[in-house]
Amino acid sequence: MESFHPLSLLKPSITGWCIRGRVVRTFLVSLVPSSKVMGLILADEHGMTIETTVGYKMSDHYKHFINEGEWVTITSFGVVENSCSVRATTHTFKIGFSVDTVVRLTSLVPAILHNRLASFSSIIDDEIDKSVLVDLVGAIYDVGELINTRPKQNNVDDLTLTFKISDNENRVFECLATKKEALDFDHNYHRYGGGVIVAVLGWWKIDRYFDGPKNVRVCSAGPISTVFPDPDIPESNEIHEM
Repeated sequence: MESFHPLSLLKPSITGWCIRGRVVRTFLVSLVPSSKVMGLILADEHGMTIETTVGYKMSDHYKHFINEGEWVTITSFGVVENSCSVRATTHTFKIGFSVDTVVRLTSLVPAILHNRLASFSSIIDDEIDKSVLVDLVGAIYDVGELINTRPKQNNVDDLTLTFKISDNENRVFECLATKKEALDFDHNYHRYGGGVIVAVLGWWKIDRYFDGPKNVRVCSAGPISTVFPDPDIPESNEIHEM
């Protein structure tokens, strides 16, 4: 029977890792207009997550092969320090694919539910690590217009959109989506019907620009940031019942 290493053990000083995990997020990051690098977030059966980078030469292949929700096994990959100022996971390291990396689909595995929901109170009280992106569930409302901050440029990188999100105790955060994430949010919000929508913000950044709860803003953090409308989780049901 094949054995797999827990994601929590991965470190650069050791090679020969063999892991199994569920793909909880896939996204593409543009390096230049004609080149994109694929990113993944993997979660193992113990609930540990790690960020993964697929080189641009292999991204075209894997973006059609690896899908969110699937379980995969991965061998022959590298492990490097995650030196980003704001990380997608709590893991100190991240995985890097090489030309020798082997990815295979595998059957579903009984696993601890991957849930990283941050409470509004932990953010207000500054109890969370702001160097790690968060998931936040709440009621989205007061969605503003899509704004081009440099209208003469007509560039998606200049787009912004603001909205508010509240929890079941009516604590409220201002939110800011930028660039393509602002465009996607605007499109999907109106496609979903507008109004008040209960959703999870997945992989968003906490921006505390001064001390105090009124100076906290939740911001998109590039292509990894997403929105899951009407999630089937107990926390969502509590907000629906308000």
